[in-house]
Amino acid sequence: MRILLATLTLLASSAAFASNLCTKWEHSDRYTAAIKVVAAQEDFSYDELCTFARVLDIEAQPSRVITPKGDVIPHVRIQLHMAYESCLYMVRDSDKVITSQRCYSGW
Repeated sequence: MRILLATLTLLASSAAFASNLCTKWEHSDRYTAAIKVVAAQEDFSYDELCTFARVLDIEAQPSRVITPKGDVIPHVRIQLHMAYESCLYMVRDSDKVITSQRCYSGW
């Protein structure tokens, strides 16, 4: 009985870690396109990034960059959260280019 319980626990936890982190953003073509740009930047396919075990969460938010002249440039902010660090990418809406990126420690 203990072996069966241990096996079921292992299978359930493996399935939880193998989940697709991008399904919550599939309702938005804008967010999905930005995540694809980040995946390509990091040499992953979209599906690989969305299921990469090291990534604990993928966050997407609308954002903007305001130039010194006051021009507003729409962006999407993508954050990849991992156990000990997070990485932030700003993806410009108009041409899907990463205009800034940085990683920082979670400690």
